[in-house]
Amino acid sequence: MNSLNFTADLLPGSATLKGQLINALGAPADGSDPLQNLCDAAAADVLRLTTGYVLDPASLTNFTRAVALYRAYGSIGPVPPDTKTIYDDAWSELSAIAEGKRPNLPKVAVPAQNLSAGGFGSEHRIHGRVRRGCFD
Repeated sequence: MNSLNFTADLLPGSATLKGQLINALGAPADGSDPLQNLCDAAAADVLRLTTGYVLDPASLTNFTRAVALYRAYGSIGPVPPDTKTIYDDAWSELSAIAEGKRPNLPKVAVPAQNLSAGGFGSEHRIHGRVRRGCFD
């Protein structure tokens, strides 16, 4: 399950349509639900693009639904025009948020640590283990 708690049950459509989507996506080797995996990937993309900003849960859910539906329909054939329009609008807004083009959108008080940027380890540097100048 993704951190947005977005489940495949939140996607609109009949059980028949969802069955078609699952068949088109194929069964993963680990036996997980392929439609839920698609929703998890969509939620991860939405979170990646909105990290550092405060968004209400309804907006995050709507963005995730638009991305997941677009990708799901794309797996079974042409994407319906209304679904593509909703996706294009959502993706445009997500891109604008990620690029910082929404100055009125509040930022989180404490941004998440980026482990790839050294957000882990000791609070104090340990000197003497690596010669100075080796990695400068």
